[in-house]
Amino acid sequence: MYLTQFALIFDANGEKLGFLAEELQNDYSINSLTTDDFSEGFEQIKKYEPDLILIYDNFDEDITDICVQLRQKTAFYRPVILVLSAEESVDRKIEILKAGADDYQHESIDKKELSLRIFAHLRRHVEELTDPATKQPGLNLSYRVLKRNIALKTNDDYALIYLDIDNFTPYREAYGHIASEKLLQTFVAIIKTSLSDEDFLGRVGNDDFVILTSPEKAEKIAGFLCYSFDMVSQKFYTEDDAARGYLLLHGDGKAGMRIPLVSASIGIVSNRHKKFESFEDLVNSAMNVHRLAKSRPGSFWISDRPKITGSESEIEVKKKILIVENDAALTYLLTTTLEMQGYQTEAINSSDKILETIEKNTPALVIFDTGNENASKELEMCRIIKEKFSHIKVIVSTVNCNKENVLDTGVDLYIPKPYELMTLFTWISRFFNCEILH
Repeated sequence: MYLTQFALIFDANGEKLGFLAEELQNDYSINSLTTDDFSEGFEQIKKYEPDLILIYDNFDEDITDICVQLRQKTAFYRPVILVLSAEESVDRKIEILKAGADDYQHESIDKKELSLRIFAHLRRHVEELTDPATKQPGLNLSYRVLKRNIALKTNDDYALIYLDIDNFTPYREAYGHIASEKLLQTFVAIIKTSLSDEDFLGRVGNDDFVILTSPEKAEKIAGFLCYSFDMVSQKFYTEDDAARGYLLLHGDGKAGMRIPLVSASIGIVSNRHKKFESFEDLVNSAMNVHRLAKSRPGSFWISDRPKITGSESEIEVKKKILIVENDAALTYLLTTTLEMQGYQTEAINSSDKILETIEKNTPALVIFDTGNENASKELEMCRIIKEKFSHIKVIVSTVNCNKENVLDTGVDLYIPKPYELMTLFTWISRFFNCEILH
Protein backbone atom coordinates (compact mmCIF):
# COMPACT_ATOMS: atom_id res chain seq x y z
CA MET A 1 0.00 0.00 0.00
CA TYR A 2 1.25 3.48 -0.87
CA LEU A 3 1.43 5.92 2.04
CA THR A 4 -1.06 8.74 1.74
CA GLN A 5 -0.87 10.03 5.33
CA PHE A 6 2.22 10.50 7.44
CA ALA A 7 2.88 11.80 10.97
CA LEU A 8 6.14 12.81 12.68
CA ILE A 9 6.36 12.64 16.50
CA PHE A 10 8.93 14.67 18.49
CA ASP A 11 9.57 13.10 21.90
CA ALA A 12 12.71 13.89 23.97
CA ASN A 13 12.34 10.67 25.96
CA GLY A 14 12.23 8.59 22.82
CA GLU A 15 9.71 6.03 24.06
CA LYS A 16 7.05 8.06 25.87
CA LEU A 17 4.94 8.42 22.71
CA GLY A 18 6.27 5.35 20.94
CA PHE A 19 2.93 3.59 21.38
CA LEU A 20 1.29 6.13 19.05
CA ALA A 21 3.11 4.96 15.93
CA GLU A 22 1.77 1.43 16.26
CA GLU A 23 -1.70 2.58 17.29
CA LEU A 24 -2.04 5.02 14.38
CA GLN A 25 -0.91 2.35 11.95
CA ASN A 26 -3.26 -0.31 13.29
CA ASP A 27 -6.33 1.89 13.77
CA TYR A 28 -6.12 4.34 10.86
CA SER A 29 -3.34 3.12 8.49
CA ILE A 30 -1.36 6.26 9.28
CA ASN A 31 2.39 5.77 9.02
CA SER A 32 4.55 7.67 11.51
CA LEU A 33 8.08 8.12 12.82
CA THR A 34 9.29 9.15 16.28
CA THR A 35 12.43 11.24 16.85
CA ASP A 36 14.16 12.71 19.92
CA ASP A 37 16.51 14.93 17.92
CA PHE A 38 15.54 18.17 16.16
CA SER A 39 18.26 17.97 13.51
CA GLU A 40 17.08 14.49 12.58
CA GLY A 41 13.46 15.63 12.75
CA PHE A 42 14.04 18.56 10.39
CA GLU A 43 15.71 16.21 7.90
CA GLN A 44 12.69 13.90 8.07
CA ILE A 45 10.40 16.87 7.47
CA LYS A 46 12.38 17.76 4.37
CA LYS A 47 12.41 14.16 3.18
CA TYR A 48 8.84 13.03 3.93
CA GLU A 49 6.81 16.25 4.31
CA PRO A 50 4.61 14.83 7.11
CA ASP A 51 0.95 15.84 7.15
CA LEU A 52 0.97 16.14 10.97
CA ILE A 53 3.71 16.94 13.48
CA LEU A 54 3.14 16.03 17.15
CA ILE A 55 5.51 17.66 19.65
CA TYR A 56 5.74 16.52 23.24
CA ASP A 57 6.72 19.38 25.52
CA ASN A 58 9.64 17.62 27.19
CA PHE A 59 12.57 19.24 25.37
CA ASP A 60 15.01 21.71 26.97
CA GLU A 61 14.10 24.27 24.31
CA ASP A 62 10.94 26.32 24.87
CA ILE A 63 7.97 24.80 23.05
CA THR A 64 6.91 28.17 21.61
CA ASP A 65 10.32 28.56 19.94
CA ILE A 66 10.01 25.01 18.60
CA CYS A 67 6.61 25.82 17.06
CA VAL A 68 8.04 28.95 15.41
CA GLN A 69 10.94 26.94 13.94
CA LEU A 70 8.62 24.22 12.68
CA ARG A 71 6.38 26.77 10.97
CA GLN A 72 9.43 28.27 9.29
CA LYS A 73 10.65 24.84 8.16
CA THR A 74 7.22 23.85 6.80
CA ALA A 75 5.98 27.17 5.42
CA PHE A 76 5.94 25.77 1.87
CA TYR A 77 3.31 23.10 2.59
CA ARG A 78 1.68 23.87 5.99
CA PRO A 79 1.23 20.63 8.04
CA VAL A 80 -0.92 20.28 11.17
CA ILE A 81 1.07 20.90 14.38
CA LEU A 82 -0.24 19.38 17.63
CA VAL A 83 1.41 20.08 21.01
CA LEU A 84 1.18 17.74 24.01
CA SER A 85 2.19 19.38 27.30
CA ALA A 86 1.95 19.18 31.11
CA GLU A 87 1.11 22.89 31.25
CA GLU A 88 -2.49 23.71 32.17
CA SER A 89 -2.38 27.51 32.04
CA VAL A 90 -4.80 29.04 29.52
CA ASP A 91 -2.35 31.89 28.87
CA ARG A 92 0.37 29.34 28.08
CA LYS A 93 -1.95 27.50 25.73
CA ILE A 94 -2.78 30.75 23.91
CA GLU A 95 0.91 31.57 23.62
CA ILE A 96 1.69 28.18 22.05
CA LEU A 97 -1.22 28.39 19.62
CA LYS A 98 -0.12 31.86 18.55
CA ALA A 99 3.39 30.52 17.99
CA GLY A 100 2.09 28.22 15.29
CA ALA A 101 0.42 25.17 16.84
CA ASP A 102 -2.97 24.10 15.52
CA ASP A 103 -3.98 22.15 18.62
CA TYR A 104 -2.90 21.89 22.26
CA GLN A 105 -3.72 18.96 24.56
CA HIS A 106 -2.74 18.06 28.12
CA GLU A 107 -0.44 15.04 28.45
CA SER A 108 -3.06 13.25 30.55
CA ILE A 109 -5.34 12.92 27.53
CA ASP A 110 -6.63 9.38 26.92
CA LYS A 111 -4.49 7.50 24.41
CA LYS A 112 -7.48 6.53 22.28
CA GLU A 113 -8.75 10.10 22.25
CA LEU A 114 -5.31 11.37 21.23
CA SER A 115 -5.07 8.98 18.29
CA LEU A 116 -8.64 9.87 17.30
CA ARG A 117 -7.79 13.58 17.37
CA ILE A 118 -4.78 12.95 15.15
CA PHE A 119 -6.98 11.03 12.73
CA ALA A 120 -9.53 13.86 12.71
CA HIS A 121 -6.85 16.48 12.02
CA LEU A 122 -5.41 14.43 9.19
CA ARG A 123 -8.84 13.77 7.71
CA ARG A 124 -9.58 17.49 7.59
CA HIS A 125 -6.09 18.19 6.25
CA VAL A 126 -6.57 15.73 3.38
CA GLU A 127 -10.06 17.08 2.65
CA GLU A 128 -8.64 20.58 2.31
CA LEU A 129 -6.11 19.31 -0.25
CA THR A 130 -8.64 17.23 -2.20
CA ASP A 131 -9.88 18.36 -5.59
CA PRO A 132 -13.62 19.14 -5.18
CA ALA A 133 -14.58 18.16 -8.74
CA THR A 134 -13.06 14.67 -8.84
CA LYS A 135 -12.76 13.96 -5.08
CA GLN A 136 -9.14 12.95 -5.61
CA PRO A 137 -6.00 14.33 -3.94
CA GLY A 138 -4.93 17.62 -5.54
CA LEU A 139 -1.53 18.67 -6.85
CA ASN A 140 0.20 19.42 -3.53
CA LEU A 141 -0.99 16.29 -1.77
CA SER A 142 -0.34 14.07 -4.80
CA TYR A 143 3.26 15.17 -5.15
CA ARG A 144 3.75 14.86 -1.38
CA VAL A 145 2.54 11.25 -1.55
CA LEU A 146 4.92 10.52 -4.43
CA LYS A 147 7.82 12.12 -2.59
CA ARG A 148 7.41 10.15 0.64
CA ASN A 149 6.80 6.84 -1.14
CA ILE A 150 9.91 7.21 -3.28
CA ALA A 151 11.88 7.96 -0.10
CA LEU A 152 10.43 5.08 1.93
CA LYS A 153 10.08 2.32 -0.68
CA THR A 154 13.65 2.27 -1.95
CA ASN A 155 13.65 -1.54 -2.22
CA ASP A 156 10.18 -1.94 -3.74
CA ASP A 157 9.21 -1.96 -7.40
CA TYR A 158 6.71 0.69 -8.47
CA ALA A 159 5.42 2.34 -11.62
CA LEU A 160 4.15 5.88 -12.18
CA ILE A 161 1.47 6.51 -14.78
CA TYR A 162 1.05 10.09 -16.04
CA LEU A 163 -2.12 10.65 -18.08
CA ASP A 164 -4.40 13.34 -19.38
CA ILE A 165 -7.34 14.03 -21.72
CA ASP A 166 -6.37 15.30 -25.16
CA ASN A 167 -8.40 18.27 -26.51
CA PHE A 168 -10.11 18.80 -23.15
CA THR A 169 -9.77 22.61 -23.23
CA PRO A 170 -11.46 23.10 -26.64
CA TYR A 171 -14.17 20.67 -25.54
CA ARG A 172 -14.83 22.82 -22.47
CA GLU A 173 -14.88 25.97 -24.59
CA ALA A 174 -17.42 24.41 -26.96
CA TYR A 175 -19.66 22.55 -24.50
CA GLY A 176 -19.24 24.55 -21.30
CA HIS A 177 -18.22 23.99 -17.70
CA ILE A 178 -20.94 21.54 -16.65
CA ALA A 179 -20.42 19.17 -19.59
CA SER A 180 -16.62 19.26 -19.22
CA GLU A 181 -16.86 18.51 -15.49
CA LYS A 182 -19.07 15.51 -16.21
CA LEU A 183 -16.58 14.32 -18.82
CA LEU A 184 -13.74 14.71 -16.31
CA GLN A 185 -15.67 12.87 -13.61
CA THR A 186 -16.43 10.03 -16.02
CA PHE A 187 -12.73 9.82 -16.90
CA VAL A 188 -11.89 9.53 -13.19
CA ALA A 189 -14.61 6.92 -12.66
CA ILE A 190 -13.09 4.81 -15.47
CA ILE A 191 -9.65 5.16 -13.91
CA LYS A 192 -10.91 4.11 -10.47
CA THR A 193 -12.55 0.95 -11.83
CA SER A 194 -9.10 -0.21 -12.93
CA LEU A 195 -7.43 0.43 -9.56
CA SER A 196 -7.40 -1.33 -6.22
CA ASP A 197 -6.91 -0.07 -2.68
CA GLU A 198 -3.19 -0.70 -3.15
CA ASP A 199 -2.93 2.00 -5.84
CA PHE A 200 -2.81 5.79 -5.56
CA LEU A 201 -4.62 8.24 -7.85
CA GLY A 202 -4.15 12.02 -7.77
CA ARG A 203 -5.07 15.03 -9.91
CA VAL A 204 -2.05 17.20 -10.76
CA GLY A 205 -3.43 19.55 -13.40
CA ASN A 206 -6.49 20.74 -15.28
CA ASP A 207 -6.98 17.29 -16.83
CA ASP A 208 -3.71 15.65 -15.72
CA PHE A 209 -3.53 12.72 -13.31
CA VAL A 210 -0.91 10.43 -11.78
CA ILE A 211 -1.30 6.81 -10.72
CA LEU A 212 1.21 5.06 -8.47
CA THR A 213 0.93 1.31 -8.89
CA SER A 214 2.96 -1.85 -9.44
CA PRO A 215 4.87 -2.45 -12.70
CA GLU A 216 2.82 -5.63 -13.29
CA LYS A 217 -0.44 -3.68 -13.36
CA ALA A 218 0.62 -0.43 -15.07
CA GLU A 219 0.36 -1.49 -18.71
CA LYS A 220 -2.90 -3.39 -18.12
CA ILE A 221 -4.37 -0.27 -16.54
CA ALA A 222 -3.23 1.88 -19.47
CA GLY A 223 -4.69 -0.47 -22.07
CA PHE A 224 -7.99 -0.65 -20.21
CA LEU A 225 -8.22 3.14 -19.88
CA CYS A 226 -7.58 3.77 -23.58
CA TYR A 227 -10.20 1.23 -24.63
CA SER A 228 -12.82 2.21 -22.05
CA PHE A 229 -12.50 5.97 -22.53
CA ASP A 230 -12.82 5.66 -26.31
CA MET A 231 -15.97 3.59 -25.80
CA VAL A 232 -17.77 6.30 -23.81
CA SER A 233 -16.21 9.62 -24.86
CA GLN A 234 -18.35 10.09 -27.98
CA LYS A 235 -21.47 10.13 -25.80
CA PHE A 236 -20.38 13.55 -24.58
CA TYR A 237 -20.81 15.07 -28.04
CA THR A 238 -23.82 16.00 -30.12
CA GLU A 239 -24.81 13.51 -32.81
CA ASP A 240 -23.44 15.81 -35.51
CA ASP A 241 -20.03 16.25 -33.83
CA ALA A 242 -19.75 12.54 -33.04
CA ALA A 243 -20.66 11.58 -36.62
CA ARG A 244 -18.17 14.10 -38.05
CA GLY A 245 -15.44 12.93 -35.71
CA TYR A 246 -14.35 16.45 -34.79
CA LEU A 247 -15.44 19.78 -33.32
CA LEU A 248 -15.92 22.75 -35.63
CA LEU A 249 -14.96 25.88 -33.70
CA HIS A 250 -16.56 29.29 -34.08
CA GLY A 251 -15.63 32.80 -33.07
CA ASP A 252 -12.93 35.31 -33.93
CA GLY A 253 -9.66 33.71 -34.92
CA LYS A 254 -11.05 30.19 -34.53
CA ALA A 255 -13.80 29.99 -37.12
CA GLY A 256 -13.52 26.84 -39.14
CA MET A 257 -10.90 25.16 -36.95
CA ARG A 258 -11.43 21.43 -36.61
CA ILE A 259 -10.53 19.86 -33.28
CA PRO A 260 -10.38 16.06 -32.88
CA LEU A 261 -12.57 14.39 -30.28
CA VAL A 262 -11.18 13.86 -26.79
CA SER A 263 -8.85 10.93 -26.17
CA ALA A 264 -6.43 9.71 -23.49
CA SER A 265 -2.63 9.97 -23.56
CA ILE A 266 -0.71 7.85 -21.06
CA GLY A 267 2.99 7.60 -20.17
CA ILE A 268 4.44 4.91 -17.86
CA VAL A 269 7.80 4.75 -16.09
CA SER A 270 9.06 2.18 -13.59
CA ASN A 271 12.04 1.91 -11.26
CA ARG A 272 12.61 -1.57 -12.70
CA HIS A 273 14.20 0.09 -15.73
CA LYS A 274 15.69 3.24 -14.18
CA LYS A 275 16.77 4.39 -10.75
CA PHE A 276 15.10 7.67 -9.83
CA GLU A 277 17.11 10.01 -7.62
CA SER A 278 14.07 11.95 -6.45
CA PHE A 279 10.35 12.27 -6.97
CA GLU A 280 11.08 15.23 -9.29
CA ASP A 281 13.17 12.91 -11.44
CA LEU A 282 10.36 10.34 -11.40
CA VAL A 283 7.67 12.84 -12.40
CA ASN A 284 9.80 14.45 -15.11
CA SER A 285 10.57 11.05 -16.62
CA ALA A 286 6.88 10.13 -16.63
CA MET A 287 5.98 13.45 -18.25
CA ASN A 288 8.60 12.94 -20.97
CA VAL A 289 7.18 9.52 -21.87
CA HIS A 290 3.69 11.03 -21.69
CA ARG A 291 4.70 13.65 -24.29
CA LEU A 292 5.66 10.83 -26.65
CA ALA A 293 2.21 9.33 -26.20
CA LYS A 294 0.61 12.71 -26.95
CA SER A 295 2.46 12.86 -30.28
CA ARG A 296 0.30 9.97 -31.43
CA PRO A 297 -3.30 10.58 -32.51
CA GLY A 298 -6.19 9.13 -30.53
CA SER A 299 -5.96 7.30 -27.21
CA PHE A 300 -2.46 5.90 -26.83
CA TRP A 301 -0.08 4.71 -24.14
CA ILE A 302 3.69 4.29 -24.04
CA SER A 303 5.84 2.53 -21.46
CA ASP A 304 9.53 3.12 -20.75
CA ARG A 305 10.34 -0.58 -20.75
CA PRO A 306 13.06 -1.52 -23.27
CA LYS A 307 10.58 -2.41 -26.00
CA ILE A 308 8.26 0.57 -26.25
CA THR A 309 4.71 -0.60 -26.68
CA GLY A 310 1.62 1.29 -27.77
CA SER A 311 -2.09 0.64 -27.65
CA GLU A 312 -2.31 0.59 -31.43
CA SER A 313 -0.59 -1.81 -33.79
CA GLU A 314 1.76 -0.29 -36.33
CA ILE A 315 0.58 -0.12 -39.91
CA GLU A 316 2.76 -2.42 -41.97
CA VAL A 317 2.56 -0.47 -45.23
CA LYS A 318 4.20 2.94 -45.11
CA LYS A 319 1.99 5.67 -46.56
CA LYS A 320 3.40 8.40 -48.77
CA ILE A 321 2.81 12.06 -47.95
CA LEU A 322 3.75 15.04 -50.12
CA ILE A 323 4.40 18.29 -48.23
CA VAL A 324 4.18 21.57 -50.15
CA GLU A 325 5.56 24.17 -47.73
CA ASN A 326 7.92 27.14 -48.21
CA ASP A 327 8.79 27.41 -44.50
CA ALA A 328 11.99 25.35 -44.22
CA ALA A 329 11.80 24.97 -40.42
CA LEU A 330 8.20 23.75 -40.49
CA THR A 331 9.01 21.44 -43.39
CA TYR A 332 11.83 19.85 -41.42
CA LEU A 333 9.62 19.44 -38.35
CA LEU A 334 6.79 17.86 -40.35
CA THR A 335 8.97 15.46 -42.33
CA THR A 336 10.98 14.37 -39.30
CA THR A 337 7.95 13.77 -37.08
CA LEU A 338 5.90 12.02 -39.76
CA GLU A 339 8.77 9.71 -40.68
CA MET A 340 9.17 8.81 -37.00
CA GLN A 341 5.52 7.78 -37.10
CA GLY A 342 6.15 5.43 -40.04
CA TYR A 343 5.21 7.58 -43.04
CA GLN A 344 7.23 8.21 -46.19
CA THR A 345 7.48 11.92 -46.90
CA GLU A 346 8.64 14.15 -49.71
CA ALA A 347 8.75 17.93 -49.50
CA ILE A 348 8.79 20.68 -52.12
CA ASN A 349 8.80 24.42 -51.48
CA SER A 350 6.75 25.48 -54.50
CA SER A 351 3.51 24.44 -56.17
CA ASP A 352 5.05 24.70 -59.65
CA LYS A 353 6.15 21.05 -59.70
CA ILE A 354 3.36 19.58 -57.61
CA LEU A 355 1.58 17.73 -60.45
CA GLU A 356 4.84 16.33 -61.75
CA THR A 357 5.79 15.13 -58.27
CA ILE A 358 2.38 13.54 -57.71
CA GLU A 359 2.52 11.65 -61.01
CA LYS A 360 6.01 10.43 -60.25
CA ASN A 361 5.64 9.35 -56.61
CA THR A 362 1.85 8.80 -56.21
CA PRO A 363 1.41 10.10 -52.63
CA ALA A 364 -1.70 9.13 -50.70
CA LEU A 365 -1.97 12.56 -49.08
CA VAL A 366 -0.86 16.11 -49.90
CA ILE A 367 -0.29 18.78 -47.24
CA PHE A 368 -0.50 22.04 -49.19
CA ASP A 369 0.38 25.43 -47.74
CA THR A 370 -1.22 28.14 -49.87
CA GLY A 371 0.37 31.58 -49.64
CA ASN A 372 -1.16 35.03 -49.90
CA GLU A 373 0.52 36.13 -53.13
CA ASN A 374 -0.50 33.14 -55.27
CA ALA A 375 -3.61 32.10 -53.39
CA SER A 376 -5.91 31.97 -56.45
CA LYS A 377 -3.38 30.01 -58.52
CA GLU A 378 -2.67 27.54 -55.71
CA LEU A 379 -6.34 26.99 -54.93
CA GLU A 380 -6.90 26.23 -58.59
CA MET A 381 -4.06 23.72 -58.31
CA CYS A 382 -5.96 22.07 -55.44
CA ARG A 383 -9.02 21.78 -57.66
CA ILE A 384 -6.93 20.15 -60.43
CA ILE A 385 -5.40 17.67 -57.97
CA LYS A 386 -8.83 16.54 -56.74
CA GLU A 387 -10.13 16.26 -60.33
CA LYS A 388 -7.17 14.29 -61.68
CA PHE A 389 -6.36 12.27 -58.55
CA SER A 390 -9.64 11.88 -56.68
CA HIS A 391 -8.18 9.14 -54.43
CA ILE A 392 -5.57 11.53 -52.97
CA LYS A 393 -6.47 13.30 -49.74
CA VAL A 394 -5.60 17.01 -49.69
CA ILE A 395 -5.09 19.11 -46.56
CA VAL A 396 -4.76 22.86 -47.09
CA SER A 397 -3.15 25.12 -44.50
CA THR A 398 -2.97 28.90 -44.87
CA VAL A 399 -2.64 32.09 -42.85
CA ASN A 400 -5.23 34.23 -44.58
CA CYS A 401 -7.71 32.65 -46.92
CA ASN A 402 -11.46 32.37 -47.17
CA LYS A 403 -12.54 29.01 -45.81
CA GLU A 404 -15.40 28.64 -48.29
CA ASN A 405 -13.08 29.31 -51.22
CA VAL A 406 -10.71 26.62 -50.00
CA LEU A 407 -13.39 23.99 -49.41
CA ASP A 408 -15.06 24.80 -52.76
CA THR A 409 -11.99 23.35 -54.50
CA GLY A 410 -12.93 19.93 -53.16
CA VAL A 411 -10.06 19.54 -50.69
CA ASP A 412 -10.62 17.23 -47.74
CA LEU A 413 -9.54 19.49 -44.89
CA TYR A 414 -8.79 23.16 -44.27
CA ILE A 415 -6.55 24.09 -41.32
CA PRO A 416 -5.90 27.80 -40.69
CA LYS A 417 -2.37 28.73 -39.60
CA PRO A 418 -0.97 28.68 -37.02
CA TYR A 419 -2.19 25.20 -36.15
CA GLU A 420 -1.39 22.62 -33.50
CA LEU A 421 0.78 19.83 -34.90
CA MET A 422 -1.23 17.27 -32.96
CA THR A 423 -4.37 18.41 -34.78
CA LEU A 424 -2.70 17.84 -38.13
CA PHE A 425 -1.27 14.45 -37.10
CA THR A 426 -4.64 13.29 -35.82
CA TRP A 427 -6.28 14.09 -39.12
CA ILE A 428 -3.52 12.36 -41.09
CA SER A 429 -3.98 9.22 -39.02
CA ARG A 430 -7.77 9.39 -39.42
CA PHE A 431 -7.53 9.73 -43.21
CA PHE A 432 -5.23 6.71 -43.51
CA ASN A 433 -7.23 4.59 -41.06
CA CYS A 434 -10.41 5.27 -43.00
CA GLU A 435 -8.65 4.26 -46.19
CA ILE A 436 -7.48 1.00 -44.63
CA LEU A 437 -10.91 0.19 -43.20
CA HIS A 438 -12.63 0.77 -46.49
